[in-house]
Amino acid sequence: MIFAVIIFLSFVSAAEIDICVPAFPQIQEQFALTPFKTEMLLGINLILHCIGAFFAGNLGDKYGKKIIINAGLLLFIASSYLCFIASNFSLLLFGRALQGLGVAMPMVLSPIILLDNIKDKKKQQSVMTMLHGIITVAICVAPTLGSYLTLFFDWRANFVGLFILGIIALLLFNIFIPSDNQTNSPLSTISIKEYAIIFKSPIALIAILIFCLECGSYYAFVGMAPIIYIESFGISLKAFGIYQGILTLTFGVFSICSKLIIDFFGKKVTFIGSMIMFAVFIPLCLFALIFNVRSPEYITFTITILSIGVAIPLNFIYIFALNSIEGASSRMSAVLTVGKWVFSVIGFQLASYFYSNDFRSTGWIMLIMETISIFFTAYLFIKNKDFKKEMIG
Repeated sequence: MIFAVIIFLSFVSAAEIDICVPAFPQIQEQFALTPFKTEMLLGINLILHCIGAFFAGNLGDKYGKKIIINAGLLLFIASSYLCFIASNFSLLLFGRALQGLGVAMPMVLSPIILLDNIKDKKKQQSVMTMLHGIITVAICVAPTLGSYLTLFFDWRANFVGLFILGIIALLLFNIFIPSDNQTNSPLSTISIKEYAIIFKSPIALIAILIFCLECGSYYAFVGMAPIIYIESFGISLKAFGIYQGILTLTFGVFSICSKLIIDFFGKKVTFIGSMIMFAVFIPLCLFALIFNVRSPEYITFTITILSIGVAIPLNFIYIFALNSIEGASSRMSAVLTVGKWVFSVIGFQLASYFYSNDFRSTGWIMLIMETISIFFTAYLFIKNKDFKKEMIG
């Protein structure tokens, strides 16, 4: 039951990020916004998410995870209601900022509640693979859900849904998750000096960079997808939900079923297969950029190939980074959370700034990030035996 509650809590925390993204064209029209300003609704949310994540790591280690998660959920519920009643863009932007700050607490700390009760590394990998698969599915399925909420109601329905989900998550969390009284009192409450141990480790930093580049590339596309598909390609909101659903299904199946895939093919074959998918994605993406492809089917196929390549190794990179420094799991989780959203914000804000009514600005951002991540993955694979063992066993 604890696992089920953490899964639901993580799902709500992840879905909050981009459930309103399909409503961006409608919000853009209502408040007369540019694409760059519209994307700020996602950017400000993730920036405050990053700030909250840094505090969450220290606060969770110092005061216990349950009390900090409760505070975050309460803030999230209140800010979701604020977004629902927002009568102007500034108030909506403020509400989105508070939402990001609130969900940072459960997003960072809820996975650690599971790991605290699992000492076996293989079980940790299995559980975290499942959890990250569901989190990623939530982030991917949220726009599909949001597109239908917007289609049948309007953009405010997304925030009503989050408000209700937040209340349910708060109730389930307090009913089924026991209090954790363990604290790490030497830690400062808000100082980031306690993170120095992480930034002094070159291996940990490279692993963090790979993880953040992979996430940043994928979520840059997720953030820009509604504008590209609906505004550039001229498809309907309903059709967008179908294309988003294809990506969601692909990533979800490969991520959640990664253990079964690895057990059947072995780690080595699975890793090589993932690298092949990366290799296929690069020329497909280059073709779309060079010839300015405006086909939603082709773009969806290209990103689907990337989804298959990213789904499995991403979870193992997370576990490798999380266990790379003993006694700093909450802080490492915070750094990974902050890093992936910083790269995501940079990705889709740059893509929206250079947006030219096509896929190209987003595609170039994705291509650059993926190329760098492949380089550092190969470097770490060659230079670090522990990383190599993590990837291929």
